[in-house]
Amino acid sequence: MSDYNFLMETRLSAEQFKVINHLGRLAGEQGLNLYLAGGAVRDLTYGQQVVRDLDFVVEGNPHRILRPLESSRASGSSRASASGTGGPEVRLEYSRFDSRLNAADLRFVGGVRAELAMARQENYARYGQRPEIVPAMIFEDLKRRDFSVNAMAVSLHPNSRGLLLDPTNGAADIERRELRVLHSRSFSEDPSRVYRLLRLGLRLDFKAEERTQTYLAAALERRMGENLDPDQQARELRAILREDHPVRVLKMLTEKGLLAGLDRKLSSTRILYDHFAKVRSAVQNLPGADPFLLYFHCLVEKLSSGHRTRLARQIIGESRTVKLALSLEKEAKKLSRVLGSAKVKLPSQVYALLSQQPRPLVLFLLVNATSSKVLKRVKDYLFKYPQIRARLPHAELQAIGAKPGLAFEKVLEQVFRDQLDGKIKTHQQLTKALYAYSGIKEPPPPKPAKPVKSPKATPGAVPPGKAGKKAAEGLTAPSPRPPGKPAKHGGKPVAAPPPTVQPPSGGKPAAAHPPAVALQKAALVGKKPAAAAKKPAQRPARPARRVKGRKK
Repeated sequence: MSDYNFLMETRLSAEQFKVINHLGRLAGEQGLNLYLAGGAVRDLTYGQQVVRDLDFVVEGNPHRILRPLESSRASGSSRASASGTGGPEVRLEYSRFDSRLNAADLRFVGGVRAELAMARQENYARYGQRPEIVPAMIFEDLKRRDFSVNAMAVSLHPNSRGLLLDPTNGAADIERRELRVLHSRSFSEDPSRVYRLLRLGLRLDFKAEERTQTYLAAALERRMGENLDPDQQARELRAILREDHPVRVLKMLTEKGLLAGLDRKLSSTRILYDHFAKVRSAVQNLPGADPFLLYFHCLVEKLSSGHRTRLARQIIGESRTVKLALSLEKEAKKLSRVLGSAKVKLPSQVYALLSQQPRPLVLFLLVNATSSKVLKRVKDYLFKYPQIRARLPHAELQAIGAKPGLAFEKVLEQVFRDQLDGKIKTHQQLTKALYAYSGIKEPPPPKPAKPVKSPKATPGAVPPGKAGKKAAEGLTAPSPRPPGKPAKHGGKPVAAPPPTVQPPSGGKPAAAHPPAVALQKAALVGKKPAAAAKKPAQRPARPARRVKGRKK
């Protein structure tokens, strides 16, 4: 059996996991049993990497959980994060409550979508009509669902968290990759299940179980798909636009003649499928991108203004988002003119402008921009700038003494803008900017180390190092070398010093060279040997001096 606590922690996004923990704690504080059910459990069991929506079922009144969420949204704050480790808080952004079903569609800050519904039974007085809603326990709620793969739930109660409830053996059908209805009246009671089976089968590559295929063929023959009420039509169109490949679903429904059951006017209008493909190609590598409004624009592009408005209110619902969806093209042209003007020169100015725009509008400009300059700036904002922001020096700013808070975030924002504009390129520039923007005094540079004084030389001591070595060579006699092996000095051979002969008594030592050594030395220094030197010529003898006055 799968470990659903592990699956929820690893397969859900960080924001989804925080929402699950937050709602689970709120339900526990109110003494309510809360379950994650439906498509989220199916996708976790099947091993899907992306879980689209979170479906919560509570045994009791869902308002006991909704009230704290609504109060936190009204006050603009929230309780501590569900993980208990700080970080971004869980905060409700939008909610729409259906009083008939006792269920609410929720959207949290961070883009997490969810449904919180009361566990219920549905009793049909007449097939195809709205059922009577009766409160029930979780097992009755699971058994009234469309397919066995959607009739599973995981407990979020602290005492049984992670426990799988599977009364219809949906896990086995997931393993067989089959879609199985829970009873023969399934398509008659809710004709929208015809569309759901075809759509899920195409997305998951599941086939209808044998008896389910028989029931589906009978429902198509009786044209039950044309008996949907406006709420069911809107819910199914909304689900199609949430698909990764809405074009495949729309083409399949058109081929089977079922698109008219969702909207007759839409079935008779040409749908620009290539525009769907263009949107999907532009946003598929963008993390967190939600192309829902862009797909809606592609769906209604060829319809009249009045019909667009009707479908927008029916499918989207929220008035502010409806207004944005209907004005995407017009607002994108205005934004493109400003983004390509001389008013916006620096990357920080591009960031400041686009960060104030609704995300769907920026995505629409990414898909439909005609100016290469505008397109490059939009791509930089969506793909390049988030990478720079992810590397902001939070740890370094804390290391120099700044404390997390509003001033802390302002410093990082200024550093981020300087990095965008190329004012900060090196780590040294980054460090100086952190000190300057945080108002913390930069420490003085370290003083250079003092040179170590050499000790005074004592008489007879040899100084260290090369100078000492040379001095030592000058003070001490060189070591004798074997005869015939000249020592090298300056790259030239030098003759070995002559041996000294001690005088017999107190005289000076005299050098004595053997004849062969003397000849060798004379040859090295370029002189002839003493024996071979030319003798000077002898002077003639001076005649005897005559003495005057002396006679012989």
